[in-house]
Amino acid sequence: MKTYVIINGRRVDLEAHLSRSRTIITLGRTSEEAYNVLALDDDSTHLFQCQFTRTDTGAWRVHNGQWRTECPKGIRSRLQHACSMCMGRCVNPRPAHPAYSWRTPKNSTLLNGVELTHEGTELKDGDVIEVGNVRLSVVRV
Repeated sequence: MKTYVIINGRRVDLEAHLSRSRTIITLGRTSEEAYNVLALDDDSTHLFQCQFTRTDTGAWRVHNGQWRTECPKGIRSRLQHACSMCMGRCVNPRPAHPAYSWRTPKNSTLLNGVELTHEGTELKDGDVIEVGNVRLSVVRV
């Protein structure tokens, strides 16, 4: 069963954004300071708003906030940087360097009107995710 997120009328297949080096899908404001797989051009959205992870059973979970690293060399760009410590895996849930932390957004991510936690909640068909002024719909087919 495929899971899609509808963002501003555009259907996004979450699984299509996964790869060997990318095991989570991050969503946040468009910025040069942070690389987000799904970037929103909306000031009410935090840089590190939320992330989607896939469970072993194939279901998707949405979490309030994101795992993020601080690059030891201070390099920041919209492209994944390739410093000698993290080798460009700053969106991977198990990076090589220790400066790895959970970033919580100033405005919480809501799922069906309920505030999410960093532990996340499994997505179901028809769920509505609110990030700032943006509403996302979940469709499972």
